[in-house]
Amino acid sequence: MSDDTPADETPTDDALSVYDHLRPTTGEYPTGIYRVVGLGGDEMTLLRVADTDDRRANTGELHRVPTADRSAFEPAENPDGNRPATATMRASLDRLYWSARVFVQSLAAHPLPSTVALALFLAGEFGQGALLLSPLAASALILVGGLSLVYIGSGRF
Repeated sequence: MSDDTPADETPTDDALSVYDHLRPTTGEYPTGIYRVVGLGGDEMTLLRVADTDDRRANTGELHRVPTADRSAFEPAENPDGNRPATATMRASLDRLYWSARVFVQSLAAHPLPSTVALALFLAGEFGQGALLLSPLAASALILVGGLSLVYIGSGRF
């Protein structure tokens, strides 16, 4: 909903703008929250962005609604802003866990190249004194070994 329209006031067709959020009040349209993604002369294009419980959903459903049917919708809150901080933090930690797990599994699926890449990285990092490496050679080994580990762990190897 635009910032200049109070939540309890139904905006007129003229006040409606792209990125406003609407909810159907009749059974003509599937329940949920819709984002205005386009305004034409005699129709508006709506993208369904939340399910019936106002939870964010990536539906990809586009609806072209005649401006005459504008009264079938009421203003709604943006569903992107209603997620608790704890849920966001938990989702971030879940993504981190699964990313690390897939990375390690990709390295384990290719043990020989992973071992060589790790050896290059460790030789560059800790082998300056023992292997008599110049700082440039040590940096090159760290770079090549690290990038090799990332490439192998990404699953593209």
